[in-house]
Amino acid sequence: YFKPFTGRLNTLSDAYMAVLWPSAVGKPGSHVLFSKPSIQYNQNAGLDANRDGKITKDEASAPVALKLKQGLKQTA
Repeated sequence: YFKPFTGRLNTLSDAYMAVLWPSAVGKPGSHVLFSKPSIQYNQNAGLDANRDGKITKDEASAPVALKLKQGLKQTA
């Protein structure tokens, strides 16, 4: 699955984008993935942390980063 992204998944955010929205791999964190009004936005509205009607790559990957951080704490 990840083979097409060989050498391009240098961050946790990019690895998550390979699953959620592949065209965002390699883009900056401020890159807008989904915005209102759209089906994609509606399906992912919970990721819009600042409720500005736009879901950025950073906003979308923040919950994944938090889960990783929490998981790493438990193993320390």
